[in-house]
Amino acid sequence: MERESKSQQDNFSDNEVIKDPSLRYMAIGLGLIILIMGYLTLYVDDINSFFSDKKEDVVTVIDDNNSDVLLENSNMSDEEVRGSLIKFIEAFYNDQRKGYFDPPSYFSPITRTYYNYHNLTYSRLKEVHAKRKADFKNYDLNWIVSSLDYDRINNELIASYWAKVSYIQASRNVEVSADIKFELAINEEGKIISLREAEMQNLIVSALGSYSDSTSSDEAEYSQVLAVPEKVAEPSSTEPIESANSEARYEGKLYDLANVEMAPEFQGGQTALGKFLGSRLRYPAGARQNKIQGKVYIGFIVEKNGSLTDFKVVRGIGGGCDEEAIRVLRSSPVWRPGMANGKPVRTSYVLPITFQPGN
Repeated sequence: MERESKSQQDNFSDNEVIKDPSLRYMAIGLGLIILIMGYLTLYVDDINSFFSDKKEDVVTVIDDNNSDVLLENSNMSDEEVRGSLIKFIEAFYNDQRKGYFDPPSYFSPITRTYYNYHNLTYSRLKEVHAKRKADFKNYDLNWIVSSLDYDRINNELIASYWAKVSYIQASRNVEVSADIKFELAINEEGKIISLREAEMQNLIVSALGSYSDSTSSDEAEYSQVLAVPEKVAEPSSTEPIESANSEARYEGKLYDLANVEMAPEFQGGQTALGKFLGSRLRYPAGARQNKIQGKVYIGFIVEKNGSLTDFKVVRGIGGGCDEEAIRVLRSSPVWRPGMANGKPVRTSYVLPITFQPGN
């Protein structure tokens, strides 16, 4: 009896040790699934594409320097390159007129030259542009398309063109106008790597000021020019009107305003000059009748003793306005002369006088 009971107990114990093989297979299967999912997660970007038979087109990016339309070895003709340059420059300035200046759209990551600044990043380029914009009020640039010229140097396209530029420089309280030749360098990626002023002509810098003509209902304004007269182009249609003392410029060294320590000045300053001009100037009847208006630029020399000599029309508008401006300036009292090295010197000077009918 005890032997039979012991035999049954041994059989029961053996049955507990024996496991169902299906559980083992299931555990192996789950392990394989986990391994496969882990592999797909780590090494396959798109799991759906792994199970799909559809093949996608592979897009290969080729760094081909010949792809740019502005390169020398492109198949574009000179006229086509010129047309592309015109569109590029027009878009560049049109965006700025609208107040849009985004360096990545036009400039390379490092701009070699931007006006008087060098090796600029995008952020620095934006800072410089913002600084110029804040200082140059009413900035107006009209580039002359017919003046566009270009050349290819290595992998760069060098374009040059003239533009008429005018603005008010707030930091100096002056009005500036000039003809400027710009040089624009474009790299093989079609981005600007250099933009600078290569040449300047007809520069006129005028200190701002105004006055009213107290003797009539007409209004005018004046401004004191700080530019060197020799840099101001004389219109071909207007012959210089000079005083009898045309040899005065040869009587001693002649200074310009850039080389004196103290500029010549009307006794009493600009306010007194405005009152003097306002009390003497008359709007010519011919100019009034023909509706002629604008600025007359009169050049002269302020001598060591403060007297004014060697009058001439640097830029006139006709209608008798040029002669009227000279007539009034000839009657001017002596000025304070320009000073250099602590001594009075002969100084060239240009004064613009604006003739404009009142409302």
